[in-house]
Amino acid sequence: MRRLKIAFLTEFFYPHIGGCEKRFYEIGRRLAAKNHDVHVFTIQYDYSLPKEEVIEGIKVHRYSHSTSYISPDSFRSLGGILRYSLTSFRRLRKTNFELYYSNQWPMLHSLFVKPVAAPLIQEWCEVWDRPLRATIMQKLLRRVGDYHVAVSEFTKQRLINNLKISPEKIVLITNGVDTAKFTGGNKKIWGRIIYVGRIVPHKRVELLVEAFSEVKKRVPKVELHIIGSGLCIQSVKKKAKDIDDCFIHGFLPEKQMIELVKTAWLFVLPSEREGSGISSMEAMAAGVPFITLDYPNNAAKELCQLDCGILVKPNEKAIASAIIQLFNDANSWQKLSNSALDIAKKHEWDKITNQMETFFHTVVNNSGK
Repeated sequence: MRRLKIAFLTEFFYPHIGGCEKRFYEIGRRLAAKNHDVHVFTIQYDYSLPKEEVIEGIKVHRYSHSTSYISPDSFRSLGGILRYSLTSFRRLRKTNFELYYSNQWPMLHSLFVKPVAAPLIQEWCEVWDRPLRATIMQKLLRRVGDYHVAVSEFTKQRLINNLKISPEKIVLITNGVDTAKFTGGNKKIWGRIIYVGRIVPHKRVELLVEAFSEVKKRVPKVELHIIGSGLCIQSVKKKAKDIDDCFIHGFLPEKQMIELVKTAWLFVLPSEREGSGISSMEAMAAGVPFITLDYPNNAAKELCQLDCGILVKPNEKAIASAIIQLFNDANSWQKLSNSALDIAKKHEWDKITNQMETFFHTVVNNSGK
């Protein structure tokens, strides 16, 4: 396949930690290793980060610095969004990439760059049914993309059903995992429960702590490890302070996080909103089954249909009951663990990158560039 000149537009990028950032980093560096010319246009969210640098072959362009882009309640600054969107337009109008691939958030940037970015591929990690301002923006965004990429079958179906995008215009390219990082060398500690992710309101981590408190009364050997940071970490710590074996680690370097995941027995994702669930996939790569909750906007629940996780009602009693039942049923746990590992192997980042590369060539060939 011939060398392509690719522009990624994403509001945050490495070293910022998050699911979208990980996706762009993992795919981007693999495309660069295949000799493609990969550029990332992103916000300079920290003055200590260079405006221009190369990370594993990816040429990173940071601009539109904003000291308060994300507010304490996790909302984006409208001024910051406008600045990033307008500057992206100014930067890209002087470029001639063969394709432009735009992350969903913060949505407005795709509208601004559309006149100077073609063909434009719009990626979707979620489709919201509220609040009103988000649904309006999504309806505008559906008209922007020359092509649309969904990161999960769940999101693809919502694009079709909620936004009425033709199935022929949507390509499914899921998130991935590096299974080599999560396999081997660590023995499972039976009863060790883990959560990895942001600690913000929609992740519902407090609900997990409440459920764990109920489990602890019945199964004294269990322990809970919560890894991540965010707006709600202090309230989670307060709720957990009188519960034995409930550890709130905060942010951990990747190596330490992986070591804990590899020793875990069960992963719990209590989030009410997920576009895909990379953290669940990473747990699966370690042979760790998971529990997630039956919220309407939780895409991670589709993985439960593959027999690698358990879907429960969104309350602490249902979570606690499922944990206790699995603790006492080693055979069921082993079946879930085997399925989890098998599914994770099908989602290696190398395979995802190959799929993305093939799609990019199709787009460029269709555009005549």
